[in-house]
Amino acid sequence: MPGARGAGPRDADRVVALWSALMAHHRRLDSHWHTAAGAAEQWGSFLGRLLEDPDALVLVWEEPEGDLLGFCAAQIGRAPPILVERTRCEITDLFVREDARRRGIAAGLVRAALDWCTERGVERVVARVASQNAQGQAFWRALGFGDFVDELQRRL
Repeated sequence: MPGARGAGPRDADRVVALWSALMAHHRRLDSHWHTAAGAAEQWGSFLGRLLEDPDALVLVWEEPEGDLLGFCAAQIGRAPPILVERTRCEITDLFVREDARRRGIAAGLVRAALDWCTERGVERVVARVASQNAQGQAFWRALGFGDFVDELQRRL
């Protein structure tokens, strides 16, 4: 049966390929989303650290025949004791292959990530979405995510 499951070291190459497709998607939205030479290898090393981190989660959506159609990465962050809310989770990456979209895969990955957060006592989950990504904006808002802080930038 297809569904979300925790990623493992054997999934690394396929998750890196999905991440590379995510970066290509972002580049189509805005030319500033350029990756450096060797970025996929660097992300592969980063992925290895995520898989070992108890405050990180990497999920994949696997079909019965073994195809990976998408992935989700999340990390719990801890604040200093100056705030009441000491933990939050950021969903740092979410991607579903274009040929597999509109089948509930992304929503299923997010639901699994939210369940993981709830199990760890996290009360707030953050997802960053490029302002140019109208489809992504609509997706996250449909799942109940809303504005919190505007991130403003100025290129020099």
